Amino acid sequence: MKSMAHFKKTNLFLILLILWGFTSCSTKITFPVSAVVPAAEPAAKIGKNKEGAYEVELNVNNLALPERLSPPKKHYLVWIDTDQGIKKLGEMSNNSGMFRNRGKAAFEASTPYRPTIILVTAENDLEINFPGSHVVLKSRPFEVK
Repeated sequence: MKSMAHFKKTNLFLILLILWGFTSCSTKITFPVSAVVPAAEPAAKIGKNKEGAYEVELNVNNLALPERLSPPKKHYLVWIDTDQGIKKLGEMSNNSGMFRNRGKAAFEASTPYRPTIILVTAENDLEINFPGSHVVLKSRPFEVK
């Protein structure tokens, strides 16, 4: 019986070590409270994959629909600031379903550019190449590990 208990403890330790290894490879990004959407609770992390690209994951709770902003907009776009300038990553979608917008939005992307800041802007046009003045969320500067 003692060897079975030791086996279980060893397995639990190995599982925890593996899980810690997965989470330690990404950098958690922090955001100050937004003046535009103060109830929003952004959570982001960035990691580097085996190919050398940066994986960006952003989830926001309590995010108003862009058409409820003042002035109303149509889309939320995610951008990163890099040493090569600001790069558009894409549109952040509100999680929707039977009960559209429960205040949650999610975004995932991969980029070859090393990010230092994450921006979310509210825009009317998806085809723009530079963020407009309606910045909804802006992270604190960070360095990817």
